[in-house]
Amino acid sequence: MNFYALLDPGHIALWVLVIGLFFPRLSLFAAWLVVGAYPPNILPVLVNFLSWLFFPRFLMAYYIYTDQGFNNVWFWAYLVIGIAGFFGETGYVRHRIVRRTTVNRDGSTTTVEEETI
Repeated sequence: MNFYALLDPGHIALWVLVIGLFFPRLSLFAAWLVVGAYPPNILPVLVNFLSWLFFPRFLMAYYIYTDQGFNNVWFWAYLVIGIAGFFGETGYVRHRIVRRTTVNRDGSTTTVEEETI
């Protein structure tokens, strides 16, 4: 297989693909403003909007799949990053630091930090 065929952006603008790896909602919104930045699809408008809102990387992977198929580096990059982001971000919320500040009558303050799991 040709190496350049793996990196071919197809009918999707290259800037949408590159920026979409880091900021998928922003790149999809900008692509929506610029006509012709991503290929037309058969999804209803409501499904496009809800996918943009909740699963933007998977929506980009779907756009790439409808345009180029699954034999493309861009498709697999969006799929892997989407799965990693979907399952990898949950551990961030587990460790919170709660700070409680108490002001005494004399004006001094006491701050207590607690880490919750």
